[in-house]
Amino acid sequence: MKLSIVVPCYNEAENIPLILQRFSEIVDSREIEVILVNNGSYDNSEEVFQAELPMYPFAKKVNVEVNQGYGYGILQGLKSAEGVYVGWTHADMQTDPKDIAVAYDFLQENDFAEKFFVKGRRKGRSLFDTFFTNGMSVFETLYLGAKLFDINAQPNIFSRSFFDSWKTPPNDFALDLYACFLAAKQGLTVKRFDVQFPKRIYGQSHWNTGIGAKFKFIRRTIAFSRNLKRRGIS
Repeated sequence: MKLSIVVPCYNEAENIPLILQRFSEIVDSREIEVILVNNGSYDNSEEVFQAELPMYPFAKKVNVEVNQGYGYGILQGLKSAEGVYVGWTHADMQTDPKDIAVAYDFLQENDFAEKFFVKGRRKGRSLFDTFFTNGMSVFETLYLGAKLFDINAQPNIFSRSFFDSWKTPPNDFALDLYACFLAAKQGLTVKRFDVQFPKRIYGQSHWNTGIGAKFKFIRRTIAFSRNLKRRGIS
């Protein structure tokens, strides 16, 4: 297997069939496995998985009984991955599974060399969200001493050897920052490409619920950044 993509699903029952259908359009000529994580969902996700997964042999499910965070779900999926390259993207359909094909084709052209960290760069977002992202990017770059931009863009794709070097990754949304920071510090070649970021088709964001949620996210990110800088790379 060349590439394993983890998709953490938390109450995304309506999006699961769309995710699988979109991935089915890109895997035929590519060695890709899709790992859907039922990350402690309490909607009817499990029933949807049981109905849909048998139709898509490229996909499998990892079950997390109780939600312990966005990052925790992704990490459980990564542990079961079989690809030379591994990574994740979101289940909200604001990140098109077809973006994975772009990343895969780039890696294939470069013989899946271990040195790459492939990541999206979001387009089509609101002015406020762009301002928020740019502000956080400037802070992280200056504070951590590594060039970091649009940290929460999807997908994130990297070699298994890079993943194996992780020691204490966080279980929450700071996982994106952790991966980007380590990639910069370990001197990986970061390949960014434009991805569209449309509105959700179904459901609502589990964290981006308004200005209050954004400030909470900022406080948590700053706290993790301090901890990351204090203890060094691990």
